[in-house]
Amino acid sequence: MIALLAVNMLPAQEDTTKVKVLEKNVVTVVDSNHGTQVKVGDKEGIEIITDDKGDTTKIRIGRKVFSVSEGKEGTHINVTKEDKNSGRKYGSFDSHWAGIEFGMNFYRDQDYSIYHKSQSVNPGEFMDLNYGKSTTWNFNFAEIEFKNRHNNFGLVTGMGFSFMDFTFDKPLTIMKREPEGLIFPSYLDEESLKKSKLSVSYLTVPLLLEIKTPLRHGNSHLYLAGGVIGGLNIGSHTKIKYGKEKEKERRNFSINPFKYDLTGRIGFGDFCIFANYSMTSLFKEGKGPELYPLTFGISFPNI
Repeated sequence: MIALLAVNMLPAQEDTTKVKVLEKNVVTVVDSNHGTQVKVGDKEGIEIITDDKGDTTKIRIGRKVFSVSEGKEGTHINVTKEDKNSGRKYGSFDSHWAGIEFGMNFYRDQDYSIYHKSQSVNPGEFMDLNYGKSTTWNFNFAEIEFKNRHNNFGLVTGMGFSFMDFTFDKPLTIMKREPEGLIFPSYLDEESLKKSKLSVSYLTVPLLLEIKTPLRHGNSHLYLAGGVIGGLNIGSHTKIKYGKEKEKERRNFSINPFKYDLTGRIGFGDFCIFANYSMTSLFKEGKGPELYPLTFGISFPNI
């Protein structure tokens, strides 16, 4: 009996594996008698916890907690939200990349001179936008911060997905003329047309310098951030809507495979406004008009 009691009182053994970049924990895996915990980034990043029986898995993204439990009656998913100030220490540095963003798309510059130089018919400025329907949705799902000792500024990186819509103001869609791959308009019936757009998707990676200012209310500080957001094109398609009917064509449409934007952000707590200023043209060089997107929007980080 004494021996058995001594065994039960032994502390739980833990096996910890850490992946570091510049002395910063990027991924931490902790195996113990109670289960497995995987943590990506810092407190505001991604955390996965599995109990020792494997019946319950908790996935935390920012302050959202998804609990997946398996029992006799099947699988149940419960979504909760941690208290905003839970576990936070006054004066700590919290980066503001991960979250949801919404913006409206414009062009900061347009150049159709490629068509003036060619022997083809000049199509005019066919990529004019319906600005009210040209939108961007960004879903930033991971962030990693490298902060200074005083917790007042840091370098921020991570990953996200960006979905950009360019809705045409004229009754047309675009096509890629072979074999040169040059982009041209294809005009549509204006009477039955409801909407026509080009959609482009990117995998994004930022590199931001974020500064926490002394201005605050409670534990929320005014912050400023700026830097570069790189993007890898992962898909594009056109979509035409006639009444209840829709036509979608998936092609690369000579979209630039890579892009990088300059970004500026100012926010307070879990809300900010931003502007993304593209330094690369939407289309490949010589394959379409030179169009440099400009996006103004709002962001809800750490939701």
